[in-house]
Amino acid sequence: MSGHKCSYPWDLQDRYTQDKSVVNKMQQKYWETKQAFIKATGKKEDEHVVASDADLDAKLELFHSIQRTCLDLSKAIVLYQKRICCKIFWLNISFHMLRK
Repeated sequence: MSGHKCSYPWDLQDRYTQDKSVVNKMQQKYWETKQAFIKATGKKEDEHVVASDADLDAKLELFHSIQRTCLDLSKAIVLYQKRICCKIFWLNISFHMLRK
């Protein structure tokens, strides 16, 4: 019974990695554009804008933390479900073998 291994779909991890990459690219492009604008206009950053950016960064970090936690929980649930299905499968096989 212990020799049978149930597979796990890693599609969720792949999707998370792709989403994270897209977000990182967007953030990088935003900061590059913002710095280019500030340099072109010769203005200093407004303290309220800086505070707003810091607030946004904190919220994004919290969002990513929650997203990682949800992904980990989702993986654990899928793995648990797979293990239960494998146990049921092997119990059914054992039951049918005993009936013969």
